[in-house]
Amino acid sequence: MTTAQSTLTRREPKQQRSRRTVDDVLAAVQLVVKRHGTRAITTNRIAEAAGVSIGSLYQYFPDKRAIFTALHEQHVDDVRQVIEQTTDAYSSAPLEEFARELVHGLVNAHVDIAELHEVVSSAVPQSALGFRNALHDTFGRALSRADQDRYSLDETERMLFVLPRMVESLVHGAAHQARAALSRDGATSEAIRTVLVYVNSFQGNAQKHY
Repeated sequence: MTTAQSTLTRREPKQQRSRRTVDDVLAAVQLVVKRHGTRAITTNRIAEAAGVSIGSLYQYFPDKRAIFTALHEQHVDDVRQVIEQTTDAYSSAPLEEFARELVHGLVNAHVDIAELHEVVSSAVPQSALGFRNALHDTFGRALSRADQDRYSLDETERMLFVLPRMVESLVHGAAHQARAALSRDGATSEAIRTVLVYVNSFQGNAQKHY
């Protein structure tokens, strides 16, 4: 069964109790990962960790891929919220400040699912492209608000090519690294510093904000 088919055949929760069951199942995936690792994820283990019967789980999720797809959709909502909140809060801020806060918020949104990222990405292979496209649109809006004389058309086009790819890679890398050698703050700081070095490279003698 394909991802699309799994999503279409998944029963949508209508009542509060049903929604709670779905939320419990999705939250239980993280518990299974912490206890057994990603390779040991099974619907039986998920149901056990969620405190529901396997039959109840299958009412809403016909297979693991449907669960991973739902986790991806949940994550997309979290990322969209970070982008919207940052865009609203820093609508009149310099690009450097906006980029700093955006990277910081996105790393935080990815850290909690870092261990599941490869599994979810395999179930939803277009997820990275969707994230990159959202970043392209976000930076496009940010650059359109910048002073007209600050960046040339060529500079804007180059930044819109590099920034979405750079931020996507650094956010995912920082989220994984935050669970390894570097602390979350350390990994986030390095990601932010890299983005700001690139942004500031277009500003000649302007003040640097690393």
